Amino acid sequence: MKTKPLTFLLVLTCLFLFSGSFILINPQAVDADDEKIFSEALNYTVEIRTGITIPYIEDDKETSNGAGFLIDRNRGWVLTNAHVVSHSPSIHKIAFHNHDYKSAKRIYVDPYLDLAILQVSTSEIPKTAHEAKLDCNSNVSTGHPVGAFGHPWGYSFTGTRGIISGIDDFEMLQTDAPINPGNSGGPLISLKTGMVVGINTAGFDSDEDQNTNFVEQMKYACKVIDLLRKQKDPSPPKLGIVFQLDLEERKQLIVARTYLDKTLIDLKEGDLIEKVEGIADKIDNEAQLINSLRGNLDNFSLGVKRHGKTLSISGKFEPMDLVLKRRGIFFSGVLIASHWAKDSSELNLPELLVHYVEPGSDSELEGIRVGQFLDSFNGIKINNTQQLHKLLKSAKKENKKVVVKLKALIGSGGPGYFQYLEVELKVKDPKEIHQTYK
Repeated sequence: MKTKPLTFLLVLTCLFLFSGSFILINPQAVDADDEKIFSEALNYTVEIRTGITIPYIEDDKETSNGAGFLIDRNRGWVLTNAHVVSHSPSIHKIAFHNHDYKSAKRIYVDPYLDLAILQVSTSEIPKTAHEAKLDCNSNVSTGHPVGAFGHPWGYSFTGTRGIISGIDDFEMLQTDAPINPGNSGGPLISLKTGMVVGINTAGFDSDEDQNTNFVEQMKYACKVIDLLRKQKDPSPPKLGIVFQLDLEERKQLIVARTYLDKTLIDLKEGDLIEKVEGIADKIDNEAQLINSLRGNLDNFSLGVKRHGKTLSISGKFEPMDLVLKRRGIFFSGVLIASHWAKDSSELNLPELLVHYVEPGSDSELEGIRVGQFLDSFNGIKINNTQQLHKLLKSAKKENKKVVVKLKALIGSGGPGYFQYLEVELKVKDPKEIHQTYK
């Protein structure tokens, strides 16, 4: 009698193992949809080539390759990463699957999210191409199966698969789906719905890493796209606030220091920001706050807890500067342009920064390096690139050398935080570096 339960258990075990092996040796049931999803991705994913000759500090002088995907056929819009198309004046070409490269132009580069939109002539879009289906609403969770599509290491139109591993403090999806150079800007696709849930963005560059990769969420990209379609400014706020470190992971956004004009919004140190009224019922981190405020910078109210009391504080923020309206001045092998940091006033840092130094130029030989601040020019404090350009043209016309004084932040560990460099340069070929925003 005691053998019957054991026999019954063995029968169940055999059935379970047989069932499991059946699934393993007949993968069509789980893989057929994946094959169809990746096949569909061929029709909306593109290859992108970018060329940069004079880079701003975010970029390098180079030609690079990446991916993107068609999101609006009527407008010719292709979504990709900001780092794929660069923050610098650059040239761009895109190619659909089995088609030649065609010229494209940037119409938007986000200063916060790693997101950009290229535009190609609608006449250059193949008849076989169609728009990607964007998942703008769902919140995919840990374990959700996904596929990354792109061109890793030059292997064009390649798919890899994995799962969602989590969400980081910058509201980026973490995935173990392999993302390598060439995948950037391509779609991360739900293998349940076939919809795009994110933009492949980055991975840990470490020999010890095993597929720790990050993706911009589609729900935040969709808000930018929607505002652009409505011809509204999608810029994130110029958030001159430093928040307390959340070491205990309590998911609280507490103001540590504010550099905002009180006429904009009267936030105080110690304020706990809980929500954006009418937009986001709960705010856990800075990324959620920034993305919630897009399109609402002129009129919003924050739910704030101050000294145990709940308050509603109305205000407005200035938008971050448009990437495509940035102006730089290039002369004698050095590119100087503005640079914003929320707490730069703490260190009394100048407005203008060295973004690029041409190898072998007079500026490099004199010790000018990327990251140095322009302290003065011929003894004059410079506040903007227009002022600098005017002084350079005057010096060039008079064939005079100029004295450039630079201020470099060297950090702690010594007797000071700064070092200064003063060099004399002959002005060569001064010109404005910019790309007009349209």
